[in-house]
Amino acid sequence: MRKRIGILMSLLLLLSACGSKNALEGEPLRVGMECGYAPYNWTLANPTETSEPIAGGQYCDGYDVQIAKIIANEMGRPLVIEKTTWESLILSLQNGQIDAVIAGMSPTPDRKKEIGFSNPYFVDDATAFGVVVKRDGPYAEAKSVSDFESAVISAQMGTHHVQLLTQLENIKPFENLKDFPTLTIFLQSGELDGFVADSGTGQMINAANPDLMYIQLDGDDGFVVTEEMAGVAVGVNKDNKQLIEEINAALETIPTEKQQALMDQAINANEVSTGNFFEKVGSILQNNGSLFLRGTLTTLFISFVGTLLGFLIGLFVAMTRDTKITRPLAHIYITVFRGTPMMVQAMLFYHGIALLFNGFRWSDIPYSNFVIAIIIVSINTGAYMAETIRGGIQAIDKGQFEAAQGLGFSRFETMRHIILPQAVRNVIPALGNEFIVNIKDTSVLNIVSITELFFISNGIASTTYQILETFTITAMIYLVLTTIFTFILRWVERKMSKSESSYTSIPTSMTTPVNITKG
Repeated sequence: MRKRIGILMSLLLLLSACGSKNALEGEPLRVGMECGYAPYNWTLANPTETSEPIAGGQYCDGYDVQIAKIIANEMGRPLVIEKTTWESLILSLQNGQIDAVIAGMSPTPDRKKEIGFSNPYFVDDATAFGVVVKRDGPYAEAKSVSDFESAVISAQMGTHHVQLLTQLENIKPFENLKDFPTLTIFLQSGELDGFVADSGTGQMINAANPDLMYIQLDGDDGFVVTEEMAGVAVGVNKDNKQLIEEINAALETIPTEKQQALMDQAINANEVSTGNFFEKVGSILQNNGSLFLRGTLTTLFISFVGTLLGFLIGLFVAMTRDTKITRPLAHIYITVFRGTPMMVQAMLFYHGIALLFNGFRWSDIPYSNFVIAIIIVSINTGAYMAETIRGGIQAIDKGQFEAAQGLGFSRFETMRHIILPQAVRNVIPALGNEFIVNIKDTSVLNIVSITELFFISNGIASTTYQILETFTITAMIYLVLTTIFTFILRWVERKMSKSESSYTSIPTSMTTPVNITKG
């Protein structure tokens, strides 16, 4: 009997182990990446044979995408790529929005304190690192780490590149910048003399910008690079040991030769536009026109709906803030949301909700990007509109309140039938201005990966490394939008002024009866 029980227990344990191993099979593997860090990952307007779809009707391609596809295939799980800003990758991993980070991320000591890492999925043994400089600049002939004396050199923050800066002799310190597009534009504008880059990225920037050149610093006179510096790995939640093991097992199926072939393919995949400034602008617009259009429509939709809902929130707060209970609550709401930047609110709301509610994922909600954006813009706008509407109410003659009270109107009826129609009319210009402001301010939502115009533009700039040309297009779109809606707002204000000038509330004859009825 005991023998049978022992066999039964062994079978149950075996089945339990098998069940835990296959529990996630078929579940999506959610991988976070920038989709804006060529050649590792970049955004496309149209699909290719090697790309994967992402939110907003876009596609992501690159070396990281190919590695992610192999890993997901080996694990028997469908791949879902979540386009996320670099700053949000680790936080999104920690709060469960994504399962893994495959984004050309090096396993630095600081990052290892926050998340776990797989074995490297690419090690750049051959060319390692170098410095990008101006082709006609004073450091174009540099060949070693000692040739950059007095040069202003920077690097991407949070990477091994910062450590490599210490090996460049007698350089002038400069703050580290957040990404390569920013470094590129700082170099082109003359703020920098150069910046550190890995070979793949340096070659891409060199190819996209003929005025720049990538200087490889290897050998005895070059950078001293450890294997950890040259390698990139998959980031995983520290507690998920099983996933790390499964990813490592999948990576073992990719030989070094195939890794290098995939990287070469990624480097050669991007078409680089050539010509003068205006020709490059035209080429970027031609290749990415649908992305710019989609980002513009998303910006307009979020701005319009967010402003409308924000107006309703502000109206509600303004109407209900005069009681002992609601007055301090309204004061706290208005103070907090008017006193903090929308970007900070977006970060706290997006990641804070996920941290508070274990297992919650924004991606599980249909159209989650729009939901997040509209909530953030609405709440922020509501705080401003509440004060604006309050000012509109206070501008109305107090005699109207007293007259309504004398006629037996309740406070609610007075607000609804007499005060609010006038107050709302007074704040329509402010509401229009708030809408125009929101068109521009939605750009801060890129921090939580909302696919509005600025986020789309940043992805294009990070892919082409033609930053000035890309954001010239973006600036023109914003300018056209705000100009059109400013013109419409001025037209509405003129119409309202004419209407007010032709309206009088004073009877033409003192003997003319004036009937005021309740209801």
